[in-house]
Amino acid sequence: MRLPRLRPALLVATLFVPPLGAEDLAQLEAYRQGMDALSGELWPVAIARFQTALEAPDLTPEDLRTLRLRLAESQVRNQQPEAALQALADPTLAEDPEALFWKAQALTGAGRFQDALEVFALIKEGSPHFKEALLTQALVERSLGDLAGAVATFDRLGRERNAPLIARLLKSETLLEAKQPQAALEALPKRSDLPANIAKRADFLRGEALIDLERPAEAETLFNQLTESPEGQSLRDFHLASIELARARLAQGATQPAADGLLAFIQLHPDSPVLDAAFSTLLRCLPEQPTPNDPILTRLREWAPSALTGSPSILGESGNASGSWPALPVASAQSVGAEALYYLAIATRQLGVADASLQARRLLIRLRQEFPQHPLVARSLLDLGRWDLEAGRKDQAAAHFALLGKRGVPSPATLRAEALALEASSRFSDGDFQQASTLFQEASTLLENEQQVAAQQNAAVSLLASGQLAAFDSLIEQVADPELTAHLALERGIYLATHRDPGARAELEAFLAQHPQHPRAAEGRLYAALAAVNAVPPDPIAAKAFLDAIPADARSSLPAATLTLVEIRRLQALSDWPAAAALAAEFLTQHPQDPARPLLLYERGRALFQNKDFNAAGIVLKTLVQESPDHPDAPAALLLAARAAAEGATPQARKESIGLFKQLAEKDSPFRDFARLELADLYILRSQLDDAIALLEPWMKELQAQDPLLVDVGLKLGEALYARAQESPQVLERALAVQDRLLSMLPEDASSRQSVLYQKGMTLEQFGDREDAALDAYMQVVQNASEAKDGDWNAIEGCGRKALLILEKREQWSAAMKLASRIASLNGPNAAEAAERAKNLRLEHMIYDR
Repeated sequence: MRLPRLRPALLVATLFVPPLGAEDLAQLEAYRQGMDALSGELWPVAIARFQTALEAPDLTPEDLRTLRLRLAESQVRNQQPEAALQALADPTLAEDPEALFWKAQALTGAGRFQDALEVFALIKEGSPHFKEALLTQALVERSLGDLAGAVATFDRLGRERNAPLIARLLKSETLLEAKQPQAALEALPKRSDLPANIAKRADFLRGEALIDLERPAEAETLFNQLTESPEGQSLRDFHLASIELARARLAQGATQPAADGLLAFIQLHPDSPVLDAAFSTLLRCLPEQPTPNDPILTRLREWAPSALTGSPSILGESGNASGSWPALPVASAQSVGAEALYYLAIATRQLGVADASLQARRLLIRLRQEFPQHPLVARSLLDLGRWDLEAGRKDQAAAHFALLGKRGVPSPATLRAEALALEASSRFSDGDFQQASTLFQEASTLLENEQQVAAQQNAAVSLLASGQLAAFDSLIEQVADPELTAHLALERGIYLATHRDPGARAELEAFLAQHPQHPRAAEGRLYAALAAVNAVPPDPIAAKAFLDAIPADARSSLPAATLTLVEIRRLQALSDWPAAAALAAEFLTQHPQDPARPLLLYERGRALFQNKDFNAAGIVLKTLVQESPDHPDAPAALLLAARAAAEGATPQARKESIGLFKQLAEKDSPFRDFARLELADLYILRSQLDDAIALLEPWMKELQAQDPLLVDVGLKLGEALYARAQESPQVLERALAVQDRLLSMLPEDASSRQSVLYQKGMTLEQFGDREDAALDAYMQVVQNASEAKDGDWNAIEGCGRKALLILEKREQWSAAMKLASRIASLNGPNAAEAAERAKNLRLEHMIYDR
């Protein structure tokens, strides 16, 4: 049982050091009375007298110094830190050693702990109250969560002559809090060296350390002795000893003696200041699933107040309506009835009966009704909200959480923060990352030390999850804790890596360079490797270097799915598709329920596809779509599955491919338009020309001139209409209209004009009487080809061949020879063939240059 940290501000009141008086001031009545009040711990009187003394005439600088210091001391002891700081603000006290001590104490009392530590650092050895300053400094460091710093300051104090023994006990407490029980045990003085008033406190701490060191039998002996007599102990420690005795027995498996001792303690001390700790420890004595007649549950029911039953009479004894209702019990803060109701509710939920949850809720509602001012009411609201979240009743949970902190419900800040964190976690699970961040930030304002840091980190991560990088960066700028700043820098790098941001690797490398020994350095290297394999182009060598730098003993703490994913993508980058597919299959077999299963299915299917194992690829990818239709990779998997089916050699596979492409074309995904184009291709390939036209024609009408899909859709529609015209010549006009629309929208220097003109030329040839127009379309492409560096050579050389055939059909041999020579001069893929054709035409038709 850990005691709460002492508030450093309270320490000053326990350390009375008689102040040094001034001989000249001794003649001043107000000063003498002020010193007398200070010695008698009458702080308000002392303040009034020193303020009066400061108004006296003819005060020397030394008199003023003494009076201001005594005034500030009285104000600090009277818990008026702001007033003390004003008294110490006089420039003449700026570097005064004693003034520094009281200033540090005042800052501590004002809760300005960091400022206080800066002033403590200025107090030099030998200064007034130096040992007291070290003691307060250590407690401030402990309150801020700097346990190592507090221990170091206690050690400094321990090296001082006549250091207070209480400092060694406080050091032991701090080491216990830091989970260093062996060091805590060693820090305690020998019992024989301790006065009776703190010897038992040392025994208490020794017992706690022994429990933590798994030496519960020795601890039991100590706590047994402490429970025998309250002499030399505070009431709190005396009562806590009974609870620690139960803990020692539980650690030895002696559940029944532990429960009997606690039941007896609660019965004997119903107003104990540690009653709640006794009840919570008692619940640990219950079996995992107790029976309704368990002795502990039976005693809890006996301690709980009887439920209000029966109907109210028409008029009560007072003769008015209000008197007809039974009076509710007025509870003290440690009421056994309230504690029993609360812990009976918690225990009832563990019962294996159908209405256990309902019974538990009713008990907590009774607690709120019958003991509205009890501290457990706030905790009951927190529990009800938590249970609502577990049951999916999120609105009811929010309503319970909202009651915390409301008027009439005493709610510690930590409980309100926990409620906010629970609701934030629920929002995060629902994908409402912005609201989750807001709630976590609100929770952080109610917390301190590492809990505050954790809430701030969750708030920042929620912003990242919502994609608000600018807001995240703004939050980082407000963080003063360097450790949290480092964590958030890593979170940012991980976010970028998982979202394939090109800057991810640089950020993670910068993090690793600045924090090579960071506790999460292995995680940083893993995601740096992920960034390397996700880069364009991927860098498998760098990825391997990052992975090799991860210590073997750190790999078990890293997500196995991410490690496997990085290695799969590294193998894919090396085109080792069989190994990548095999590694994915191995992971899926070993971790069939892993949340990353959809992603690993996709990577396996992709590897199989690239390895041209189309049938196996299709099976794997369709499994992903069926199991996780809403996964981000599902559309890409459906696309690959459709393409895998299209690669199949059987009509059945082609038919399946059409079904898959249709399925994808109907979904709202980034691949929808690509799927529609692929579907149109398949329709044309399978001579389902009407289907192709029905898909493409309305689509074409929807597209604007600047739409990048315009040319692809138009050419595909033109192709389908051209093919359909073989059976229905009137369709040619529709094809020609599509091509003319495209040409009217495309810039003159657009390379895509070549494909459109090529298609237009072929369409014109089909009319029979428009051969000249067709030749003109072909020649536009050939004549402009020399200026097109990145032209469509299939269209350019296709137009050249078509124009050549027309000229040869017309027996325009010289023009045909010149055209073939021109095509050869373009140095396209088939330039040699064109040159050979020009040569043959020259020889066959004896064409000579004139």
